[in-house]
Amino acid sequence: MNKRRQSSRAAHSAGQLALNFDVFAVETPAGVVAVKGENALDAGIRQALVSALDAAFGKGLSRERVADGMADILCRPVTKAHLDLWVAPSQADRRIPVDAFMAVMMVCQDFTPLDWLAAQFARKVLTAEEVLCAEFGAMEVLRRHLTAKSKAIEGQMDEKLFGQIAERIKRG
Repeated sequence: MNKRRQSSRAAHSAGQLALNFDVFAVETPAGVVAVKGENALDAGIRQALVSALDAAFGKGLSRERVADGMADILCRPVTKAHLDLWVAPSQADRRIPVDAFMAVMMVCQDFTPLDWLAAQFARKVLTAEEVLCAEFGAMEVLRRHLTAKSKAIEGQMDEKLFGQIAERIKRG
């Protein structure tokens, strides 16, 4: 009995798109628990920010370096203390400004907070490559539909009528 190697099929590089339809699945956001004085959206934004900062730390990017990068992008002072206030559950009244939220994603090169935002509206964020694949797939489905429709119409036409139309098209 032949056994296939599963590990070689499952592994793909970080820059390679998976050959499945998971890219179009809209995942239900994980349960976000709000603290007193905080609504579910505040808690979700805080959690998305914490995740992005934790991932950046895993790549060797400290909160100080993230704050410095944000300050460069925003052209205003941003410190580690700001980041700490924005992620602290006890500081529910301290909300991160939208431009700072975007700057965190830029500096950390982590765009998963966009996934959380899109999921709130049952949407999915795609990369440019994923959009091209989706457009190509949609065009291929349309092409197949048009081909099938034209064959169905052609099947309904009698041979003489089809010949006359083909002759008119050739004459132009």
